[in-house]
Amino acid sequence: MRQQGFTLIETLVALAIAATALIVLMGRLGASADLQRKLMAQAVAVDEARNLLAQEIIQPSSSGQEHNGKKSLGDHQVNWRLWSESTVSKQLVRQNVQVNVDHDGEFKLFVYRRVR
Repeated sequence: MRQQGFTLIETLVALAIAATALIVLMGRLGASADLQRKLMAQAVAVDEARNLLAQEIIQPSSSGQEHNGKKSLGDHQVNWRLWSESTVSKQLVRQNVQVNVDHDGEFKLFVYRRVR
């Protein structure tokens, strides 16, 4: 008469398969969390770059001068650089901003404005 149930070998094989699947899933979760952190840092960089350019448009600084700064925005450390460049047209100036957040990449943005 044969007994019902699983043998020790069958149980070990099932556990090995389950462990492998869990390891793969945990790796995917880690990669997803890393991607989410980088996307959040990029969103902070975009917002800060837009804010810096808007502030420069409202209150222009001396043309040709470069400005650097550091800010702490929540959990993020933001380094920024703002500078202007002359263009072929003497009526326009290109205003540039570069923002780095938590060393997770760099974001650059520019706008053209009339010389006052």
